[in-house]
This record gives sequence, structure tokens and C-alpha cells, in this order.
Amino acid sequence: MKQSFQKYIYSALGVLLVLSFAFGSYHYRKAEKLEIMVENDYNRAFHELVNYVDDIEVLLHKGMLVSSPSQMATISSELFRQTSAAKACLGQLPLSEVQMENTEKFLSQIGDYTYLLSQNSINNEQVSQEDYKNLASLGEYAQKLNQELLKMEDEIYAGTLRFDALSKKSNASVAYAASDYRSGFQSVEKEFQEYPSLIYDGPFSEHIESMNPLMTENAPMVSGEEALKKARDFLGIPELSQNGESQNTVLDSYSFTASYDGRDVIAAFTKKGAYPLYFLINREIGEETIPVENAISIAAEYLKTHGFSSMTESYYDKSGGIATINFAYVQDDVICYSDLIKVRIAMDTGEVVGFESKGYLMTHTQRKLPAIKLSEAEAMKKINSHLSVDSVRLALIPKDSKREVLCYECKGHFSDRNYLIYINAENGREEKILMLLESPEGILTI
Repeated sequence: MKQSFQKYIYSALGVLLVLSFAFGSYHYRKAEKLEIMVENDYNRAFHELVNYVDDIEVLLHKGMLVSSPSQMATISSELFRQTSAAKACLGQLPLSEVQMENTEKFLSQIGDYTYLLSQNSINNEQVSQEDYKNLASLGEYAQKLNQELLKMEDEIYAGTLRFDALSKKSNASVAYAASDYRSGFQSVEKEFQEYPSLIYDGPFSEHIESMNPLMTENAPMVSGEEALKKARDFLGIPELSQNGESQNTVLDSYSFTASYDGRDVIAAFTKKGAYPLYFLINREIGEETIPVENAISIAAEYLKTHGFSSMTESYYDKSGGIATINFAYVQDDVICYSDLIKVRIAMDTGEVVGFESKGYLMTHTQRKLPAIKLSEAEAMKKINSHLSVDSVRLALIPKDSKREVLCYECKGHFSDRNYLIYINAENGREEKILMLLESPEGILTI
């Protein structure tokens, strides 16, 4: 009897131990998941801070090239928005043990000062030399802030820094990480620096989304069979077959697919006129052997062979062994940026593996170009003296209102960076400023 009772006790204790272990494991895993969630939130806020600071630096550099009140108003309002967002991200980080008063004050001063500039611009007041001096000073401090944040971001990606280390004291390695974080933010506080960001899809392509397509509005409706024949001829792929269609879109189309020689193909041709809207050939990409210059030549010849004449390359991006090259239409020596076609070239063989013409189909037409009322020499007088101009050409660019304006596109350099400034050829207004980022991976615009 006594032995049975002892066995019962031991069994009960065993069950309790198992339950205790399971209960502890459950709560440990729950705490671990919560810790990961909190760390992810901190990382998100930090990376957003880096991006906002990046945008601020770019905008401050652009401000140095502004010569018109309207452009200063645009840049100032954007700076005010970005600094507010950066301060909000900074406030989400676990920095109770680190004094960030100077950094917060610096971001506030950028917002406040640029808000004042925007108000001056509304009153049509010209940007003064004192304003340029202040913008240059803010830009230098922003650059320093950028460098310190980048150092910390590199350590986050390397896994050597964690934000939750700031709240842990027991483990020696955790304490060391916490010390590093405090040191990093103290350096940020001391130096004030920021990080540059990349936005790209070629200049002037986003405006086309809500327009009526000009190329197809008077084109005849075609059947799926007719479009399939056109697609096979255009791509040179007899294996294509129709697999669907899109309706009630800006550009209704028939879709086609094929699989052959290790390639999967998707394509779409418009229901009106059977124009090629896009195609994509998916295959394994080998080692790069084709220089970018050759890829551009191949793409240009492809367009010409397929009936897209008078096109010129503008910018390109290279990723995953594929170069995506942007082409724009040229009329009477004026580049029309709205009429955009993208061609993808495989850098291993030079094969054309992609094509997209939505911008071209939406806006292409023979335009009646406006009269040039401003000479090139007069346009150059409108350019900020900080920019060293390297080349000038005429370009038709779209405004936010979708209206196109004829401009002098002035490419130049300032502070080791290249820029494009657009001066209205009718009234001399400064319409837009873009920064060019040129690297082996492409030419991008901000």
C-alpha cells in the first residue's frame, strides 16, 4: 500500500514537472515572439528614419539649385513633410537613456526654416544668398547625420546590434551591444548626418495612369485570333496561344502564353489595334557577357525593326543579369518623355526578354509643338549659378496636371553630382529639378 502511494506521488510529481516545463516553455516562446515583434517595430522605425533623412539630404541639395519661388515652395513643403516624419520615427525608438535633443532640434529647424521659405515663395520673394548659405549649412549637417545612421544600419544588417539590447542588463554581450547603441546614437547626436535614397522608374512615367490612351482611341477592334497572329509575328514565337483577356481597364487586351526551350512567355496585345502592350520571357540568365552599350544598341534596333521609329534611349537599370532600358519618342529634335517604351535585354546573350509600351500607347501622337519664345542663351540665365551646365536639349515633359510643357533640359553638375533642370521654353519658368545617380547598375533619377 505504501509503495503504491509512493508510486502515485512520484507519478504526480512527474506530471507536475512535465506540466511546469510545458508551461514554462510556452511562456518562454510567447515572450520570445513578443521580443521579436518589438525588435521588428524598432527596426522598421529606424530604417524609415534612415530613408527620411536620405530624402531630406537630397532635397537640401536640390534647394541649392532653385532659382524660382515656385520651385522653392515645392521643395520646402516636401522638406517640411519629410522632417516631420523623421522626427516621428525617432520618437518610436527606445532612446530614454540617450539624450537626442540636438538631433530633434536640428530636424525641427530644417522643417521650420523651409516652411518659412515656402511662405516667402508664396509671396513671390526670390531666394536670397543668405537662404542659399543656410541651406548649404543644413545640407552639411544632414550629410554628417547620414553617415552615422548608415554605420548603425550596417551593424543592424550584420546582426551585431539589436534595439532590445538597450533594455537588457544581465548578459555581458547584450550589455556590450547596448553600449554600442548608446555610443552610436551619441555620435548621431554629436554629428547630425543623413542618408540618400533612390526612386526610379525613369523620369515622367507615373502621370499616365489616369489618362485616355491616344494610340488606341480611333483604332479598330480586333478579334482574339487576329491579335494572336499579330503577337506570333511580333515575338517570332509560333507556340503562343491565347489564355484570357482583360476588360474594363485603361487598355483592354488579350493575353497569350507559351512554353518552349526552357522559356515561359507571357504577353498582352490591345483589343483595339492589336498593339503590343507587354511581353516577358522568363528563363535562366547566365553570366554577363554583353556590355550595357551593346544592350542599348540591340534594344534600339529591336524597336526600329518592329515599327517604333524615332526613339532615343534615356535611362537604364541593370539587375539580375538583365538591363531595362527606357526609350522616349523624338519629334522634331524634341524628346517627348511621356512616350515611354521599356525594353529588357538579357546580358548573357543579348536576347530581348521583355517589352512594355503602356506609356507610349497612352500618350503617343504627332504633336503640335508650342513655339519657342525663349532662346537657349536666355534659358541659361535662368539656371542657378551653382550648376555647371554640360549639355542642353529640348524636351517635352508632363506636369502634374497632365499638360505637357516644352522645356530646355539642362544637364550639369554640382557638388560631385549630376542634375537635370528644366526651364520652360515659353516663359522661362523653372519647371523641375532632378538628381541623377549614375553607377555600373544604371542611371537613376531622384
